[in-house]
Amino acid sequence: MILNKYLLAGLAVCLFAAQAVAGEVTISEAWARATAPGQDSAAVSLHITSQKEASIVAVSSAAAASVEIHSMAHENGMMMMRAMDAFELKAKQEVVLGDGGNHIMLVGLKKPLKLGDSVPLSITLQFADKHKEKIEVKAEVRSLTESHDAHMHHHD
Repeated sequence: MILNKYLLAGLAVCLFAAQAVAGEVTISEAWARATAPGQDSAAVSLHITSQKEASIVAVSSAAAASVEIHSMAHENGMMMMRAMDAFELKAKQEVVLGDGGNHIMLVGLKKPLKLGDSVPLSITLQFADKHKEKIEVKAEVRSLTESHDAHMHHHD
């Protein structure tokens, strides 16, 4: 009976760690791939849903010198990555950053990302009425061989 209580408490902690909810916004499945020696940047993938129209206007992390929101697009036969000032979220539509080319990029990592670590992220959203909300989330660091998506930052 006591074991079940601890097991349930442990599961509750795991569920809370895997999802961040702040008011109208839910963020889940945040993760980054472990980095190779000398690698100073890493992409973060996550799922985000806002109940109201909003924009991600800033992202920061103690793990990196800066954090950028990136888009990827084909231009002149090449994939081009560009930093974005904001990323729009439509009301009640889940967006997967890391899917379709849009992602969060940690630039100037302060130390390598190792399997089992977590990366703290602070995501600032601005809503149509101009109020801002900051959401704290931790991205799990997964295996170096884990795939974000086949096209994400793939180097041969």
